[in-house]
Amino acid sequence: MEKYSKWRDSGTGIQPFLQPVPARTQQSALASVLGSTKHYLVGPVIAAVRLAALAATAVVDAAAAAIGSLLIVPSVKRGYSRLTRSLLARLALFVMGFYSIDTKTVGLQKGRRGGPKARSTVKSGDIIVANHVSYVDVLWLVAKYNPVFVEIDNASAYARRISMWDALRAPARQTPALLKASEARPLGAITAEARVRSLGPVVVFPENATSNGRALLRLLPVFDQTENLDEKAQIHIVALKYPAQSFSPAYSVGNQFVHLFWLCSQVYSSLTVRILEQDECPRISDAAGHCDDDAEPVNVDEAVRDRLLQLSRLRMTKLSAMDKRDFLKFYYQHAKGYRPTI
Repeated sequence: MEKYSKWRDSGTGIQPFLQPVPARTQQSALASVLGSTKHYLVGPVIAAVRLAALAATAVVDAAAAAIGSLLIVPSVKRGYSRLTRSLLARLALFVMGFYSIDTKTVGLQKGRRGGPKARSTVKSGDIIVANHVSYVDVLWLVAKYNPVFVEIDNASAYARRISMWDALRAPARQTPALLKASEARPLGAITAEARVRSLGPVVVFPENATSNGRALLRLLPVFDQTENLDEKAQIHIVALKYPAQSFSPAYSVGNQFVHLFWLCSQVYSSLTVRILEQDECPRISDAAGHCDDDAEPVNVDEAVRDRLLQLSRLRMTKLSAMDKRDFLKFYYQHAKGYRPTI
């Protein structure tokens, strides 16, 4: 749309904020009638059943969390939380129509000889770097890792812990320009705490906002600050995509509940996940100040960006989370009815 051309990336020509719209195709009259019946009659019935099931799942999760809070031994508490949260998150994905998720661990280096690969083990306190396309990302990450989620300060790149529910709602909110000074902490302190308390790995969305899945937003320099570097933390890189021929699970703008409703009205939805092999992920121990004196320091932010670009097979825009904040402000000033939660 012309009025949103300000937020079209000049380098790639991609508009990464507007909700994806399926391409229009010519259909016969019968196919058009059947499609409309499915979309407006059958779809809402399916959505109503699924939303009721999701509400029941949320109630069970709240009850399981209340029981888990009574456990004292950290390892037992972590095991119980991971079991219940992972099962419920996978159930929620299934209810929403993600019956089978295409997940693969892949390498990027060409010409490598075949052979057994070292199995990637994600531990408490490790860092999972992923692109951010939808609230569905959060459910998959919970089902796979039951991690700690953080929100990043756009100026200092410090972070604060947020709950799973906050992470699910974050895409519907305008990204805060700055975090409160009393809440922002170095990422290294958060990962160290997660490791000591067996809280799980820490998920970092360096874009700090959702895109529409057509390109990556400019990444924040999360690993630029020395205080954010935790040498004991391993970095893991994950790329998520939502192939869609009709309604896209990608969520970048609009009423989140309406998006969820139409997502649940589809018979099925698709998600592909690519996880980078551990020996190809950047290491904090190779960063300046952490590597050996005779070794060439690695810029961890640049290494993460390059790996994520290759893994996702997406292009990088020059637009950032702050650009999306401006876009949302403009979008909702010209939209009728719904306003985002600030």
